[in-house]
Amino acid sequence: MRRYIYQFHSWLGLIVGIALVVIGLTGSALVFKPELDRLVNPELTMRQNPDAPRMSLDTLIATLQAKLPNDRIIGWGKGLEPGAADMVYVIPVGESEGHTLYADPTTGNLTDPDPGNSQTMTNWLLELHYSFFADHTGLLIVGLLGVALCLLGISGVWIYRNFWKTLFQLRWKKSARIFFSDVHKMVGITSTAFNLVLGFTGAWWNIGHIILEWGHEEPVVQNVDRNWSDRISLDQLAMTADATLPGYETNWISLPMQPGGPILFFGAIDGQNVLRSDYGSTLSFDAKSGKVTSFTSIPESGIWAQIQDAFRPLHYGTFGGLPIKILWCIGGLTPGILAVSGALMWWQRNRRKFQRKNA
Repeated sequence: MRRYIYQFHSWLGLIVGIALVVIGLTGSALVFKPELDRLVNPELTMRQNPDAPRMSLDTLIATLQAKLPNDRIIGWGKGLEPGAADMVYVIPVGESEGHTLYADPTTGNLTDPDPGNSQTMTNWLLELHYSFFADHTGLLIVGLLGVALCLLGISGVWIYRNFWKTLFQLRWKKSARIFFSDVHKMVGITSTAFNLVLGFTGAWWNIGHIILEWGHEEPVVQNVDRNWSDRISLDQLAMTADATLPGYETNWISLPMQPGGPILFFGAIDGQNVLRSDYGSTLSFDAKSGKVTSFTSIPESGIWAQIQDAFRPLHYGTFGGLPIKILWCIGGLTPGILAVSGALMWWQRNRRKFQRKNA
């Protein structure tokens, strides 16, 4: 049994190794996405005057829409870091897929003079990380890689099930294969729980998205007209959200793609647990009347809903400040270390077999 699991583990690692290296390296960098945005693309992602007062939501959305005559604003998100610009998700007229732009909420100006081509380094890394630039096909591939990472972790623990005896032993003076085996075992066992969390959450998001979108075509944007009543104020809806869920902070608003669709608010409850996300508590508003049609408060939801909401902080390492970010960044390197050490073990073992066969 152990032999078959070992062969499965070895071949699976060789097949997905390079892809996991890419996902791990990009994930390590994305742990520090806000910091990298401030360092590399501050002109796009930061406000010019962080101390200036924010515009009202209604004024901001109307101002931005007027500056985007060929794009409909579908979503708005508040910059969560101090001094960060807001985000707006737009879809060009005649298309069904959109992209994210950045806007200064104190002036209503887009931060990029050429918004059609705006792209930050970290957004480029993020797209590589979760889809390999291959749209839904890439989402599925990365989701399956998450499954593979979990299977590698589980099978590795089975192979090294007596790991506690020599977990931190590195036999420098032995053969290269033995040394790589010691490194592989030590890194693999110590990072198993971490990689299981990241592999499972990534697979859950990507494969779940594919299942939800299967056979569903997004509607093509026909114009930039708003699909909700002129009598509805987004600022008033935000006040209603706070009255419905005391302490509610709106962090993202999804505007209806088609007439009759709901206005969705995603946010957080003040003082919530550190393992709660910034977008887990939701409210749905009728686009004609502005009345609340449904709402979900994550702190008061069932256990499975709370577990799913914890996926985001657990995956991105946003729940424990700088120490957790550093730990998550280092953890993102472990798939690469395991891929390289595993490949070297395989090479050393098969090179000796090849040499003996020729002899």
